[in-house]
Amino acid sequence: MLGTAAVVPALAEGAPRAYRRTVIRSELSVAAPAAVVHAVLTDVTAWKLWSPHIDRIDAASDIIDAVGWTGMVKPWFGPATQMDVTWCEPARGIRWTSTAVGHRLDYADLITPDGPDGCTVTMAATVSGPAGALVQQLVGPLSAFGQRRRLARLGALAEFLYRRTIVFAA
Repeated sequence: MLGTAAVVPALAEGAPRAYRRTVIRSELSVAAPAAVVHAVLTDVTAWKLWSPHIDRIDAASDIIDAVGWTGMVKPWFGPATQMDVTWCEPARGIRWTSTAVGHRLDYADLITPDGPDGCTVTMAATVSGPAGALVQQLVGPLSAFGQRRRLARLGALAEFLYRRTIVFAA
């Protein structure tokens, strides 16, 4: 598994310069089918296995299967925020938003199939709000590190589950 990451400052479309946003983007090739990665990504009961900063998730459903899924997600280091899924497509990923302290956080967890036994997963996070430039300076590098770590763990878990499926199917 090889991963790359970048922190890219940009201006939100039509936004005043004060509402600068930060795009954090990481990409990883995963040796598991897109459907397996999507299943791990959208099963919120599995999140603690690949996203260890999550302390608690309160949602009506444990599986994100459609636009409109919503839940309260609490990291160990801060307050819970509402996660609202804005796009969900089987074996392709999810997009979701959250707001905190006057800032909007837009996330994309996208899956691109690379044949029947592999895919590329791209995670991107965009922060916009009145102190976007300050947020970028303070949390951008740490957020990029956390994103790369979550992506590597997601990929490793999907690969493990896929290998186990092959072994049990044989």
